[in-house]
Amino acid sequence: MSNMNSRDHFELFRYLLEQMCLSEEDLLFVSDISGWCRKHDIPETDREKPFKFLPQGADGCKMLVREEISETVIEERINALRVRDQLKSIADDRGDRLNSDRKKLAYLFLIEYAAGLPDIGDDERAADDWAFGELERFGFFKT
Repeated sequence: MSNMNSRDHFELFRYLLEQMCLSEEDLLFVSDISGWCRKHDIPETDREKPFKFLPQGADGCKMLVREEISETVIEERINALRVRDQLKSIADDRGDRLNSDRKKLAYLFLIEYAAGLPDIGDDERAADDWAFGELERFGFFKT
């Protein structure tokens, strides 16, 4: 599998930021999120992390976006969603609804944003539910 250049999806990220009442100045493309975090004394052990939301920094909120995102990493994260969904119901596989790069990236962006919300935090299933609610609200699944 190859890498996806996240800068090619800038308009998608800008749109999502607007929906979250943030601006494109809050978006920061970096080559390595864990390395950037290490330099800024922010804990992050996931060396392949595609997005990281920093809700309250000295410069306000920031969404870090990895410049080159491995398609393997994207698929691993979608498969993790599938596993979490199986805990709830084997009949509903929301991963199937993420049938384009745009939807996959939007989902990954939104679950990272959700992790910064006080009522969601580390609850991955709550983040999934919130992200799918937002994707629905934004019209990502309209036929």
